Amino acid sequence: MRYLSVALLTLLTVFSYSQNARINPHAWDHSNHAQERSVDMILSNDTTIDVKFYHLDVEIALDSAYINGSVSYHITSMINGLSSLKLDLDNAYTIDSISHPALSHTFVDNVLTITLSTSYNVGDDISFTVYYQGAPVLAGGYKGLRYENHDGNELIIASLSTPYLAHTWWPCKDGTEDKSDSTFIDITIKDTVISTITVVALSNGLLDTIEINGGKKTFRWRHYYPCVPYYIMVAISNYDHFQHTFTGVDYSFPIDYYVFESHMETAQEGVALLPEAMGFFTDIFGPYPFLNEKYAMTQLGYYGAIENQTNTITNNMSLAWLYVSVHELAHQWFADMITCHTWHHGWLNEGFASYAEALFNEYRFNGYQLYMENFEFYDAGTVYLEDVSNPYTVFQPIIYNKGAYVLHMLRGVVGDSVFFDIIYDYANDDSFMYKLATTDEFQAICEDVSGEELDYFFEQWIYDERFPIYYYNYEYNRTTGNLDVVVVQNQGIMGWREVFIMPMEIGVEFEDGTDTIINVINDDKSKSYTFELNKDILYAEIDPNSWILKNAIWDPSIIVGVNESQNEMFEVYPNPSKRSFNLRFEQYLPSTSICISVFDLTGKLCYERENIIVNSNEIEVSGLKSGIYFLSVIIGNEVYQRKLIVTNTF
Repeated sequence: MRYLSVALLTLLTVFSYSQNARINPHAWDHSNHAQERSVDMILSNDTTIDVKFYHLDVEIALDSAYINGSVSYHITSMINGLSSLKLDLDNAYTIDSISHPALSHTFVDNVLTITLSTSYNVGDDISFTVYYQGAPVLAGGYKGLRYENHDGNELIIASLSTPYLAHTWWPCKDGTEDKSDSTFIDITIKDTVISTITVVALSNGLLDTIEINGGKKTFRWRHYYPCVPYYIMVAISNYDHFQHTFTGVDYSFPIDYYVFESHMETAQEGVALLPEAMGFFTDIFGPYPFLNEKYAMTQLGYYGAIENQTNTITNNMSLAWLYVSVHELAHQWFADMITCHTWHHGWLNEGFASYAEALFNEYRFNGYQLYMENFEFYDAGTVYLEDVSNPYTVFQPIIYNKGAYVLHMLRGVVGDSVFFDIIYDYANDDSFMYKLATTDEFQAICEDVSGEELDYFFEQWIYDERFPIYYYNYEYNRTTGNLDVVVVQNQGIMGWREVFIMPMEIGVEFEDGTDTIINVINDDKSKSYTFELNKDILYAEIDPNSWILKNAIWDPSIIVGVNESQNEMFEVYPNPSKRSFNLRFEQYLPSTSICISVFDLTGKLCYERENIIVNSNEIEVSGLKSGIYFLSVIIGNEVYQRKLIVTNTF
């Protein structure tokens, strides 16, 4: 294994900190193609069957876009009296025939409905073969079985099937919810040499045999792990090849790289750290999920990257794409082995893989906090995707970026040791390994391992929008040694949720050069804290290590040190107030003159009045917007404070 030079490592570290340089693995291009249209996404979602096995046997033309072949199925009935079943296939294809026990079929709106010659009951097995052919049409103009050129005019054909576009090139039960137990992929192509390099057909799993017959080659790939259809792949080109070997405890497997000859040196440099990343992820996630076969990366020369099971396709493998390579490798655990049950929970794929980038950066370059800045997400929307009916809008930045930041915040909530126990247990739980998972199920793992009730955390960060906006101030009393801190959440004034409940660190730096972290719970619009420090401070700040997705503004105008016992010394009525309110101080004479000030939650002065006669004058508030305010009352040298609620609406 060849490592990077110190200079290149420095360059890589600088690259990793740059938001603009970070590459989105699913960045899509929109090249011009002869055949392209928007494919209607009407999927069968046939819950009456469970597909156990696929055998693709397809001939893919090199000279023009065309597929001719068959897919064989082993299916188990999930109901009694099953007399028909549905599969997904783009209507661009022609169904030549379907073997017994098919009696007849219809093919409408990308759904192939097969009527069976007999009925089947729960647990019964059904085997048949669909023969089809046609010219593949690109979904949305860029996904499906795509024909391109590299290095000028050298052919590259590859499938791009996420999030549920496998049916654009082969008949299957598409989507997330049915994993076949194993898949065989036989790919026949013309025996061809391009620029002195033989064209090969690559796919998932291990290459069993290559058969040559009549000027054609058939590459027979065997994949013996559960897999969703859209992670079954094919890539055809004149690939050069190099390899690493990863060795674990009592096992080893190849890491194969298929690259264009002109990119060989760049790719070797760019993936030099990938075996190290494999070892790191093995330590924190558990063994590589497909260690009995391989891990491979295959170059496209266009698009971004897709985490096809055991064989990632990627634009390139250069050093600038290292974190894309790391991202796709992490997907083998989180997306391939454990797959989101539906794309509503797509953050369980993309958020985990993105966060794995930061973990690897922390492990290899000690730049975790800076790398996490890449994932700060301040736009609207929920991490739980409400609408996943459009395959072209599933891969939204929120599931990558905020999804990753949710894991970062979870780590801050439960602590390092518990967090990594959570991730390891999740990745090694028999309920999820090679199966499906939902957010609720992941939350249950988090609660079981941590012993904490985390509904508040997931509710506000996965199912609700935005983030808290904190305004804070502090005051240190050198006489008493007390530090008073006030934290105000102000995002409610924009119509966002009014309170985010989060553990919060308060960082304090002392005049003697030392510092400390104080842990509190922030669970109200306005929260006051008092700490006995007895040590002179330079400054204090909230969330100094950025464990919370937030905006935080130090505002010295915020009133600090509200004494609750003082609040009981006078009455504000009515409170809430609509137009005006009165003050009653029982310990003062009615003729006592006072001064009042009203501040909003940001500490901004909204109203001020002097020489008010207690219990005599009404104080007008009709000019204030509805909301919560601080009322400051000054009598002589004494200051009294209380919350004031105004219910005016404009």
